[in-house]
Amino acid sequence: MKQRYLWGALLAAYLPAAGAVDFNTDALKSMQEEGHKIVEEEKGLRTFSLSGGRCLEASGEPGKSGANLVVKSCNAKSDSQKWRFDDKGRLVSHGGTCVGVSGEADKPGANAVLQKCSGSKSQQWKHDGKKRLVNGLKKCLQAVGDPKKPGPNVVTDACGDSPNQVWK
Repeated sequence: MKQRYLWGALLAAYLPAAGAVDFNTDALKSMQEEGHKIVEEEKGLRTFSLSGGRCLEASGEPGKSGANLVVKSCNAKSDSQKWRFDDKGRLVSHGGTCVGVSGEADKPGANAVLQKCSGSKSQQWKHDGKKRLVNGLKKCLQAVGDPKKPGPNVVTDACGDSPNQVWK
C-alpha cells in the first residue's frame, strides 16, 4: 500500500516537469493574426489600396450611412478599410453599408459615401482589367488630391489613366 502512494507521489512530481512547454508568444500572435486574415478572406473582405500605401476607408463607422470615403494609410486591423463585393455587384463595407454616390451620381466629382444598399446603378461596382473601381454609371472611384497624403476625399469621375483611380 505504501508503495502505491510512493509511486503516485513520484509520478505526480515528474509529470508537471515533463509536461511543461515553453510557448513562443510571438509565434502564437503571428498564427492568430494569420487566422484572422483567413477568416476575413473567407468572408470576401479585402482592402483597396493606391500606390504609396494609402487605402480606401470609410471616414466614420463602416456600417453608418452617410460616411464619406477617404484615403488613409493602410491599416490591416481597421474595419473601416475592409470591403467585399456582394452577389449583386455592390461594394459593401465591413459594417454592411454600400459604396454609393451623394448628389448627382452621373456627374463627375460626385462624393463617394456609404449608403443603405439598394439596386441603384451608382452602387453596382466592378474591379476592371485596369484595376479601377467602375460603377454601373461607368464612373470610376478616384482619390482627389495627393493620394500619398492622408485624408484626400474620394469621388467619382470619368474613367481614365490616373494613378488615383488604380486600386490594387
